[in-house]
Amino acid sequence: MTSLLPTNATPLESALDLTGADVADRIAPGIDAVPGFKIVNPQPAMAPWLVYEYGLGALSPYVANVFDLLDEGIAWERLRGTHAGMARGLGFVGYSAELVDPPARRLAWADYQLDLDRVRDSETDLVRIAGIAGLSQPARSKFRRGVHGYDVPAAEASWTRLSGSIVGDDSGVHVQSTGGKAGPKWSYGRSHEAEVTLSQAELEALGIWIAGGGAGDLSWADLPIAWSAIADSWQDLGSAGARVRQMAAALATFPVYLGFYTGSGGGTLIGARRCRTFAQVQPNGATWEIAGQSWAPGAGGEALAAIALTGFGDGATKWARSVALLVGAAPLDPLSPGKLWLGPGEIQTPFPPVGRTPVDIRMGETVRERVALLVRFT
Repeated sequence: MTSLLPTNATPLESALDLTGADVADRIAPGIDAVPGFKIVNPQPAMAPWLVYEYGLGALSPYVANVFDLLDEGIAWERLRGTHAGMARGLGFVGYSAELVDPPARRLAWADYQLDLDRVRDSETDLVRIAGIAGLSQPARSKFRRGVHGYDVPAAEASWTRLSGSIVGDDSGVHVQSTGGKAGPKWSYGRSHEAEVTLSQAELEALGIWIAGGGAGDLSWADLPIAWSAIADSWQDLGSAGARVRQMAAALATFPVYLGFYTGSGGGTLIGARRCRTFAQVQPNGATWEIAGQSWAPGAGGEALAAIALTGFGDGATKWARSVALLVGAAPLDPLSPGKLWLGPGEIQTPFPPVGRTPVDIRMGETVRERVALLVRFT
């Protein structure tokens, strides 16, 4: 050991210096062992005390394994209050998200949004996402909204008469489990698409079946509608596909709801949502994407697009195993002719369900389900 004493040190000072000459060598192994004893390989009995010492108790509900909590929690604490800290925190509950900050000009400039990587796996996950976001965010920030699949932002209407209208709000709902109106909004959406073909029996039940092989030999007398309602010429009726086009046109005149059922082959009706779109369509359009192809409305179409979008909370907690078209359906209550979602006791259906197709939809309080069916004819 090199002495740092000056050349005029007294014998006593030199002796004291030599006494501590090997202290560093003697205590160095203990100093080196402390991190390993507490962090690298802590004893199970010490783990809860280390969690307390490092201030990781608030994170323990989200990380079940206490050793993972010690490994990951310390790194999270160093990043806490940053975008990177939020990303690491959401990873604890199995999600990832893009953190979207509002423009600095906004009064609520610290209220951020999370664009999550998927629709929540279950409603209970909302509590975990909101909880970990609250721990990971800066103290001055507030988690305002979590979205995936259905994000309709508020229109900017400040300094106009529109600023007090509904366009000044964005999509989503508050739930009691995450604080009600004091907590974040949740706005999820999923899309389900399928192609269905109506059978002769179904079309006969609806009263729109037209016999024939589609060779183009129709006459007005073959059509199940009044002659005054026929828009096609004799030449059109003699063209290929006229039979299918006429059935599609006849079906498109009906009001239609989409029913959600508990069984794949039927089961109990959960509820029905009015179709926002029910129209003849032609391929290669740019209006809707259904069954892997783009479609546009057109009177010459040989198929129908039936699209329904449930509201937040429609059929919440129920598991839909199939959907079917309820042609001509209407609300039982004449005072609610425009009601969009009808429960089992609120709907009248003059025809049996048609176009049943299996689905697997766990309906929820925070999710809007878009179901798009491409309806074809036998």
